[in-house]
Amino acid sequence: MNRQSIFILSFIAVVLVLLVVGNPYSDAWFLKCPLHFLTGYQCPLCGMQRQLHALMHFDFSEAWRLNQFLLILYPYFIFILLSLLFPKLAASRVAKLCNSNKVVLPLIALLLLWGVFRNLM
Repeated sequence: MNRQSIFILSFIAVVLVLLVVGNPYSDAWFLKCPLHFLTGYQCPLCGMQRQLHALMHFDFSEAWRLNQFLLILYPYFIFILLSLLFPKLAASRVAKLCNSNKVVLPLIALLLLWGVFRNLM
């Protein structure tokens, strides 16, 4: 395993531990969304820290309530992360497709649409 992989895994481990022991609802040291702070609108990723906190505590209904679209995308994000860590997986056709513009650009467009839609609900 190379240094980049070790760094990524270490960073993820630290974040997950902080999400287990900390509480994004009450602890002031968790990051706040600048868009929400400045405008009151939720960005497409708003609620991600609280959602991961809920998932780490097996509160799936709260995770769903916080950001439905993002919850659906987590398997994709996990696969992309795994393909970064494991070169053999990155060489697969599925990984190449997931990293291609055919998939990434529509996902970005959907995320932006989700950001608009969730503020209209």
